[in-house]
Amino acid sequence: MEPSVPPEAPPAGPESALVDQLAALSRVTVGFTAQTLAGLDTELTLSQYRTMVLLAARGPLRTVDLATVLRVHPSTATRTCDRLVRRDLVARRRGTTDRRVAWLTLTGAGRDLVGKVVRGRTDRIRDLVRAADAARATNAADLIAALVTAAGEPTEDQWWRAWADSVRRRPGR
Repeated sequence: MEPSVPPEAPPAGPESALVDQLAALSRVTVGFTAQTLAGLDTELTLSQYRTMVLLAARGPLRTVDLATVLRVHPSTATRTCDRLVRRDLVARRRGTTDRRVAWLTLTGAGRDLVGKVVRGRTDRIRDLVRAADAARATNAADLIAALVTAAGEPTEDQWWRAWADSVRRRPGR
């Protein structure tokens, strides 16, 4: 099987540096969320957590609406919620006017968990902003670059070069 290749270089433009920095920063923040979840010993996947965040932010949702927001097939949303229901993090409630409709909501335990993760991630971001000396940045791209550097994350270009090197170093090649 041929390895996948990095995306083609985007057209050069004023937003190019900002897009690259945001891609690197997204790896940092996803890492913070994953680290916070791991620290809580929850055995919750990032997609399950994302489902809970959407329910916290948007309130009760039907499975089909949740699937639309998550951009997944409704059966995928159903399976994810089944797991969360079994863990008492999400509840299904039948509609009062149409009993065929089930509404998904967070339970108290689900709300508590989302709150802990959000607070933990926010604390990590606060520490990162302090470490990056973010007040010295003169524009958005510089600010994000400082945050990425302070987090020890490679730039987007460095990441893709390391990715290409790892493909070349694969055993049997």
